[in-house]
Amino acid sequence: MLLDRSFRRTLIARLLLSAGPSTAAALMAALPGCGGEPEAAADIRCFEWSEELGACFDRRQAVEELRTIYPKCEDYIESVDSDATEPDGACCYEVTSRRNSQYCGTPGRPFTLEGHRRTAAPRPAEAGWLARGEDTGPGGRQPSLADLTSEERETLAESWLRSALEEHASVASFARFALDLMALGAPSSLVEAAHIAALDEVGHARLGFSLASVYRGEPVGPAALPMPHGVPVAADLVALARAVAEEGCVGETVAALMAAEQRARAEDPAVRAALEAIADDEARHAELAWQTVAWAIGAGGEPVRRAVADVFEAAALSLRRPPPVEGEPPRGRAAALAAHGHLGGAELRGLPRAALAQVVLPCARALGLWRSADAGAPVAGQPLVSLGAAALGNGDA
Repeated sequence: MLLDRSFRRTLIARLLLSAGPSTAAALMAALPGCGGEPEAAADIRCFEWSEELGACFDRRQAVEELRTIYPKCEDYIESVDSDATEPDGACCYEVTSRRNSQYCGTPGRPFTLEGHRRTAAPRPAEAGWLARGEDTGPGGRQPSLADLTSEERETLAESWLRSALEEHASVASFARFALDLMALGAPSSLVEAAHIAALDEVGHARLGFSLASVYRGEPVGPAALPMPHGVPVAADLVALARAVAEEGCVGETVAALMAAEQRARAEDPAVRAALEAIADDEARHAELAWQTVAWAIGAGGEPVRRAVADVFEAAALSLRRPPPVEGEPPRGRAAALAAHGHLGGAELRGLPRAALAQVVLPCARALGLWRSADAGAPVAGQPLVSLGAAALGNGDA
């Protein structure tokens, strides 16, 4: 599965620029196929390249990088069979590959306590978390129900309600994140961005509950979020960086790409507008996570770097796990559900896998945060401790 090319490339650039403009030039962005998609040249794999990066990889380097980009996800690269050719700003290789299919985890920034995800229960007839105004969608639009069966509306209501409850919980996650940052002496730019992200999640939750209410035919919102009397904050920079790498660098990056893919397949204008807003916001949240990790490494050094590397190593290893047992098939036509933002089955499971393989792990590797078989070791001469100040983009350190 190849993610939306335009959004993927833009997000990769933004994530790398979050660690400083000079770092962006080091990206070996994996864009399968030279001048086309992999279906047009199934035995060719390419890296985008520029003169500043010097010579293309040799065959040994190329197979190592390609296996990082396709770590038992999509196509598994068995060998690189040619030296590089350089058409149109790329380094391209003939390869031997085989199809594979593994599951790649779940997206988003959950609210967790003692290792358990927490969300509120849904509450019928609750209008307090619906989008403001009489209409549901952004710009005063509501989704059209004209061509949907009752089963399809039920499936869409359940899907958007589940998403809304997760977004609702993310408000609490970002609120705690802001406290973590303040407790550990983070710069004001990161604290401000955390609060802005929490407000974004309020908006995402309102959109989700509003869409769920339309498909359901009655208002629905969240009950009280289960919360202890005292919510713990991160104990140190190691704990903070590990959590941010898991929930932000991985989870939020995957969430942004999944929302972009849902938007690309959606046809209903109100749903597309909602997913457009969500994808753009999640991309900013992903940037914040990568910036925070860079700051934490700069402030905490080697122990923090190792903790972050362990997260990316675990993400790579997760690609090798067998897929979960199939659940109940969606009640409705796949095309009709996709037009309203619902992706199911193998496609839904494949999106996180592709996001890890095509964006998260290549970015982690390009930034020197992780490398295959040597978790976390710097690559390409990139000193990790120098990323902190550059990531902030100002003097607020």
